[in-house]
Amino acid sequence: MSAERKRPWYLVVALLGALALGTTGAYAGWNAAALYFVSVDPTTAGEGIADPHDRELVVSRAEAELHVLDAEKSRGWPIAVATLLLGSATLLFAMRALGGSAGARSVLVQLVLAQAAVGVASHFLLRDVFEADLRWLEAKESAEEHATGVAHEQSPLPSASVLRAASSMILVLRTLGSLLVVVGLTQRKSRAYFDAAAAAAPEQ
Repeated sequence: MSAERKRPWYLVVALLGALALGTTGAYAGWNAAALYFVSVDPTTAGEGIADPHDRELVVSRAEAELHVLDAEKSRGWPIAVATLLLGSATLLFAMRALGGSAGARSVLVQLVLAQAAVGVASHFLLRDVFEADLRWLEAKESAEEHATGVAHEQSPLPSASVLRAASSMILVLRTLGSLLVVVGLTQRKSRAYFDAAAAAAPEQ
């Protein structure tokens, strides 16, 4: 009778991290893909804005963002689909690895690395889309301030530079998290745990 197999604590953390990466990746990929097959009327961006100048600026920024999305479709659409598929697959294989599948562990390592690579590519290749979205957000926030009469100093909103820095920081943290997940999955004790699970499978 074989001894009870115990997962190393870092393997548990790595598997939970992989689940989080898969879930957030699938969600982000679905949202990005939806932008390309859902018809969007830019004039709806100006609804509820009383000031004509603010409304016109918000709508024009929304139109500009849609034009950038269309111009970048040759890169944006494949990246969105890849993000969705890799996120979904990472989630699936992380669940299988939680069940002790050694084969799932090997595939999961590759999926996490691929997901990280696509995330880095998206950050740099779709920079114009991100900047267009920032310009739209700035116009919308400015319109809201004018409508409520609340000064920016009294109700501080994240500036474009802060949002850019936050985007870069999220990329760094997500990439680092992916590498830590891979390290956790490839440690000797982690491999030994899955090997033992595979060896015990016929006995169950």
